[in-house]
Amino acid sequence: MKRIILFLLLTALCLQGPSAQEASHLSSLVKDVIALRKTKVSKTALNQTVLRWSEAGKPKITLMDEIGRAADEYRGAGANKFKMNQVVTFVYDRQNRGLVSKGEFFNSTEKGIFYSAIEKTVPRGKTVSYTLTSHLGPQEFAFIPFNPKARYSVAVNDKSSTPDNEGIVLISLGRVALQDSITFSISLAPDNVAEQESFTILNYNPQK
Repeated sequence: MKRIILFLLLTALCLQGPSAQEASHLSSLVKDVIALRKTKVSKTALNQTVLRWSEAGKPKITLMDEIGRAADEYRGAGANKFKMNQVVTFVYDRQNRGLVSKGEFFNSTEKGIFYSAIEKTVPRGKTVSYTLTSHLGPQEFAFIPFNPKARYSVAVNDKSSTPDNEGIVLISLGRVALQDSITFSISLAPDNVAEQESFTILNYNPQK
């Protein structure tokens, strides 16, 4: 049953984006993040993800670090279980080795990099919100909790959604102009079993 649901999820992603190839890559990223849902992610699994994402010819990805930290974000022991921020940092380094830093790395609006990701951990009963600016074109978002049974909801601008049977939320926005802001929020239910949950957030920003 889970395989069928995942297949339908990936198929839906492939049909939604600005092009099948671009959406297919986002679905591939989602699949790899799902594979990291373990009680304790192994170094081998993390290294394999870094190598796979940074293979020659793969689209570049960067850290969505410009969104900063929300006031209610959890940053204590057990936060960021996917280790996604470290993964993306290493992938970025492998894909951009030799570039000279201008202090603008790890920003989802970096020219020519259409994919970004970040991991955030949300406490039970709290809502965290973040804002993206200077994005352009139709936007695709995926929200993946470490625990597929996490009780949460997501809102992106005027669109909101609850998790599917795999615990994932997918939200598509119509064309966004450069001057528009994108605000997304994650709310972890007061009756969630765990005191906090880690989430990987993926974005496809075509910049056109």
